[in-house]
Amino acid sequence: MRTITYTIIILFLMLVYSCRQQSIDIHTFPNNVWNKDDAVAFTFNINDTIGTYDLSFFLRNNLNYQYRNLFLLVKVIYDDQIVTTDTIEYSITNKYGQWLGRGLGNMKDNYLMFNKSRNFKNSGDYKIIIRHGMRNHQLIGVNKLGFKVK
Repeated sequence: MRTITYTIIILFLMLVYSCRQQSIDIHTFPNNVWNKDDAVAFTFNINDTIGTYDLSFFLRNNLNYQYRNLFLLVKVIYDDQIVTTDTIEYSITNKYGQWLGRGLGNMKDNYLMFNKSRNFKNSGDYKIIIRHGMRNHQLIGVNKLGFKVK
């Protein structure tokens, strides 16, 4: 009986720890519109400079999103210094216009890898700033943008 109790406690603690480590910070866009001037910023902490981290984005769009792709302009900042500046293109639909994201109804969830197995030189607090790089000033149909460090 004790073995079962200890096993359940250990499994519960592992579940709580794994959920805590993989939380996603989410920004919600008012009226499902992302203006070009509106930068979305997330902060995250790096404890281990030896290990690697996966950085990814979460995008929720609705069926009013008008494009097949999404360009993101990304800056990673540490200690008020720009560490990385990048422009990334993600496909939102295939060439036939079918949504690549998952979801029921008019909302589609997209999980987009930014950096896989990335090393950081310094431990501490980092900031990531994201803007859209599309031609139109307003992106209609963008509901949420999230960021995850795993």
